[in-house]
Amino acid sequence: MAGLPVSLAEGIDALRAAGAVGVERERLRDGLAAAIVKDEADRPTFDEAFDRFFATGAVERRKRRAARSGDAAGIGRRGEAARGEGPTRDATDEPRRASPASREPRRNPAVPEHARSAALRRRQRALLAKPFRSLDPLEAEELDAFAEILARRFRGRLRRRLRAARRPGRLDFRRTLRRSVARGGVPLDLELRRRRPGRIDVVALCDVSGSVRHATSLFVALLGPCRDLLRSLRIVAFVDHAIEATIEGGKLVPHGPLDLHAFSDFGQVLEEIERGDLAPFGRNTLLLVLGDARNNRRAPRADVLGRLRARVRAVWWLLAEERARWETGDSAIAAYRPHCDALLECANGAGLLAALERLGR
Repeated sequence: MAGLPVSLAEGIDALRAAGAVGVERERLRDGLAAAIVKDEADRPTFDEAFDRFFATGAVERRKRRAARSGDAAGIGRRGEAARGEGPTRDATDEPRRASPASREPRRNPAVPEHARSAALRRRQRALLAKPFRSLDPLEAEELDAFAEILARRFRGRLRRRLRAARRPGRLDFRRTLRRSVARGGVPLDLELRRRRPGRIDVVALCDVSGSVRHATSLFVALLGPCRDLLRSLRIVAFVDHAIEATIEGGKLVPHGPLDLHAFSDFGQVLEEIERGDLAPFGRNTLLLVLGDARNNRRAPRADVLGRLRARVRAVWWLLAEERARWETGDSAIAAYRPHCDALLECANGAGLLAALERLGR
């Protein structure tokens, strides 16, 4: 497809996606892209092929409508002439009676549509590249509106990766040869390396203070639609204390009061999580911490994070600020770093999306 490798299975997925999302143009574009595009670098090629293919049909349909309208207008004029009731005024005096064909611009309708799509994609890329802390209110609203499209793409990629993770891995020669000893060295039974289980338990600690609110909003919008792809998803919102929360309509809804203007206190939050039952931990649990690790010079209680790390599969800290600002001022990330399996820079939307895509690996 226009230089993109598309397997038979992906073609079937594309048909299913088209049946699920319908024929509305942008929804169909996103659905087909989620099923076909495997690398974000191939997305412009896909979009160009999509616009070229579907624009052709639009041109033909417009031409047929214009031809039918023109024929109808011609028949009406001939009838009036036969009755001696020809027009007495110029057609320009009644612009609303002009045929659709006369109003149709003499240009390829695919060109402005493609230009608008390209401009929209450039704007979306610019929003994803801009740091969260530099977003103005209007840009934050644009990013929230764009989050729904991003969530559909992210869900499609995550679903494909988790499905691939459930398949058997490569041939394990050592185990195959060991099993062949019982059959005189003939490898009748092949042993394959098994990959890690695709479905995991995710516990997300989300800082909802003012400095991280845009990052948290996008994080929730991306992760919420993927709940059925995970074995479980628990959300804990916090500023200076922890409150269990859920995702409803793409928004984070705490189950209790939170003072959004309080000073962040990660140490207090970690203690509350360790003492309480806000989040169940197990060996298949991935603990995600989304925040800037700025603790207002309070006790970080990194030892608590260390004890939590011993109870889970891994701890990823998603740092919602530029790497150059880490370990500056009141940042406590240096104390938490030894207990984290990954420190991921999520200063903008692109970084946050890349960090979450690691869930399917």
